[in-house]
Amino acid sequence: MKKIPSTPFLRRLKPLAIPAAQLALSFLLTAGCLSGGYAPFSLALVAAAGTRLPGLLCLAGAGCGALVFLDFPSGLRHVAAAILIFAANTAFCDTRFYRRDAFRPAMACAMMLLVQSIYLLHRSAEQWIWCLASLAVLACAVWCWRSLWQDPDKNAFFAVATALAVATQPVILLGPVSLGRILASLLVLWIALEWPTAQAVVWSAGLGLLLDLVPVGPRFLLGAVYGCAAALTALCRPWPRIIGALAFCLSAGASAILFKADIPEAALYEALAASVLFLPLGRRVQHRPARLKAPGAAASPAPESPYLRQSAAALRELYDSFFRGAAPTPPENPSVLFDRAAEQVCRGCVLCSSCWHQNYNSTYNAFNDACPKLLQRGQALAQDFPLYFSSRCVHFTDFLTAVNGELKTFLLRRQYRQRLLEVRQQAQDQYQQLGEALASTAVHAVSNVTAPMGYRIGSSLRPKEGQQLCGDHLATFEVGSTLYLLLSDGMGSGESAHRESAMTARLLQQFLTAGIDPGPALKTLNGAMRLRSEDGGGFTTIDLLALQRTSGTATVYKYGAAPSYVKRTGSVSRITGQSLPAGLQGDPPEVTRLHLPAGSYFVMISDGIADETNDEWLQNLLAGWQGRDVNALVSLILSESRTRKGLSDDCAVLILQLPMPGENEKTQV
Repeated sequence: MKKIPSTPFLRRLKPLAIPAAQLALSFLLTAGCLSGGYAPFSLALVAAAGTRLPGLLCLAGAGCGALVFLDFPSGLRHVAAAILIFAANTAFCDTRFYRRDAFRPAMACAMMLLVQSIYLLHRSAEQWIWCLASLAVLACAVWCWRSLWQDPDKNAFFAVATALAVATQPVILLGPVSLGRILASLLVLWIALEWPTAQAVVWSAGLGLLLDLVPVGPRFLLGAVYGCAAALTALCRPWPRIIGALAFCLSAGASAILFKADIPEAALYEALAASVLFLPLGRRVQHRPARLKAPGAAASPAPESPYLRQSAAALRELYDSFFRGAAPTPPENPSVLFDRAAEQVCRGCVLCSSCWHQNYNSTYNAFNDACPKLLQRGQALAQDFPLYFSSRCVHFTDFLTAVNGELKTFLLRRQYRQRLLEVRQQAQDQYQQLGEALASTAVHAVSNVTAPMGYRIGSSLRPKEGQQLCGDHLATFEVGSTLYLLLSDGMGSGESAHRESAMTARLLQQFLTAGIDPGPALKTLNGAMRLRSEDGGGFTTIDLLALQRTSGTATVYKYGAAPSYVKRTGSVSRITGQSLPAGLQGDPPEVTRLHLPAGSYFVMISDGIADETNDEWLQNLLAGWQGRDVNALVSLILSESRTRKGLSDDCAVLILQLPMPGENEKTQV
């Protein structure tokens, strides 16, 4: 019988890996039950998973785990808290509060406390302490797992391993040796040798404290044992890893005896088992062998990528547009020293008219003669000024003091300006060098996509009354399976605003077309605009939609932009932002993630149409729209806006329509 290749089968199973992990992990972590009957780790997974299928899978796993691992009262409260957490995620997913990092931890704690407080009303203070401790664990876990399924970091993975250690602590392998404590010892040994000492000690002590909160098994005081073991093991980093492992075993066993653990030899056995696992594993990870080549084989060059050429071209264009040819502003004239000193001293002097009108040339020459000496020395002295000036000035001592005060601030301003110019020059060189480096390195891969959804685009620009050019700019383009909608609004109106918005849109489109992700592209462009603003450059708002046409997943990026609107059947939701325009701040753009199903509309506008303080009419118009012609909707919005606001500002409207299945889905731009 012919053997069926396994690679296509495994490739088909790959999309199921994350959903299966969400279901299995939330089920297993319910076994991590702390004193009082609380299982905060599975609730944290429900909160971190969010809405739709990921949240439902984690909710189902937490519910099944409650049936298996918890008693009936505790399991019932656990399921109720999980349902409330999922419901709160669903209810607030379209609000700006949901996008804040602190929302999900706070919301999960509030839902759990809401359920548990009814049970704890007439309970002892000890029960309340266990509940509050579990709430703290829940908040920390949600914080670490807020990006677990999208872009997990080191803390997210170690938090999962910590939760698994707590869940498996009741599993006894031999005598008093616990599977969970072996895993915990392995984690402590790893982070003691790899992480900064303070962070390793805090994490290790916290892990031990969590294990101490598990109500089954003997008393170990693992918070103190693991904390001391991590601190002593961290001192052995300069030596071979086996020395660190031996130090960990000895310190764990000695700490268990010192803190009078019920079974101190168990801590030693578990530390030995962790060391045996750690040495080959750590060596394999740290010393991964290089791929061997045949003798005499030449290194094959990386395939040339058009995306890298485009990325390099985009960075060069950014450099040319913002920096090349820009003349530096002239340095401050030292004569300002004497002008400001004269404002303080000479204005009320009886000889002011004689010095500054009748004998202006001699006064001016006296300052010119003194200026090089005092700038070189950094201090003005009486002998720096000619005798004909110092003997005639009746307030010469006061004038000299005022000149020295102004000289100090002048030198500080000059030093600051010099440092600023150096930093700007370094940034300009980095943009130029990065563009040159990208031309010859790395490869950008773009996945092939099939059967993307169709769309229709409607757009229009209208300049301010009395202007020939519109200060707003619109762009629509595709990169692989991603559709981008861009609206930039230049500050002011007329030719200057048109030039700024068009340049911003062109540069951003070059970055995105080159395959650079929107987040890094916007940060790079914003940083360049901040440098350019030092020379008087303008500022521009940016409103960007990135739609994955294969799934309907969309991301909105805003830099000071007007609200955007999503119309789904008869409901309309608004997406706003509080950030400043690009070039006025160093923060990243505000990001909103959403799903655009078939039959929905996404509406972008500039502030000449409406703003978030006066857009109720626009929301009502969109909610009542029943047509199918997207261009007719654009014309209706422009007409209604002109009736309400006239032509007092530039106006731009850009609308994306995702047709229902069966409609004509040809792209119309």
